Amino acid sequence: MLDQFFGHDRLRFLTRTEQGGARGSAPAANVVPHNLAAPIPTRRTAAVLAASEALADPRGAPACVRSLWRSIGHSEEELAAEFEDADELVVAIAEQKASLMTQALNTGGYPRSEDVARETLVAFGLAAWNEYSTTLPGLVRLLAAEGQRNPTLKQRVFDAGPALVASRLRQFLSQADEAGILRVSDAQAQAQQLMGMLREPLYQALVHLRPPKHTANDHVQESVQSFVHGCGRVKGNVHELD
Repeated sequence: MLDQFFGHDRLRFLTRTEQGGARGSAPAANVVPHNLAAPIPTRRTAAVLAASEALADPRGAPACVRSLWRSIGHSEEELAAEFEDADELVVAIAEQKASLMTQALNTGGYPRSEDVARETLVAFGLAAWNEYSTTLPGLVRLLAAEGQRNPTLKQRVFDAGPALVASRLRQFLSQADEAGILRVSDAQAQAQQLMGMLREPLYQALVHLRPPKHTANDHVQESVQSFVHGCGRVKGNVHELD
């Protein structure tokens, strides 16, 4: 079932303080300036966040789309005003997770040195590890349970989430190759390789194994270092391994 969703090799895939108050008084603590305050989430965003939290509950994540729809504390009328149906809520979760996972790739800039490439990949890896440790195991289980009833949902989620992440990572690796930073002969295969390294918490959760003893930072740092070393560096016009 999981292979049908990911494909065989796809599985190897949110206070500042303000100095203020009356003159002579103590500074006001934990006050967010109005012009710096985070925007109030829309009802749609709030629903997606609530659904993500429900899926991340290791003791009772919703097992089907309808139970997820009912678990997030909004009325049917409120949800219907934001989502065409319950399936669209699930797709929106995948879109939000993909956005969080690719933020470092989208904001890290063009990889102009190996250090920049490594730092960007580590930031990407930590975001991915977090999602694979929290919401995504519950999402994968839900999709597996929904497979026969709604075979198109898995493809919609894959296109909105994992496919987008993989595409952005391939683009970053190709840029690193073009810049002469890393040797990337097959961006798709090498992106799959790195994603496989970062999915350990997902695999652990799906087969009910104990969480890994090493920390997320340790694992991600080691995985990225190993990956970068395996890609090698480009010196002049000759690709060389370290």
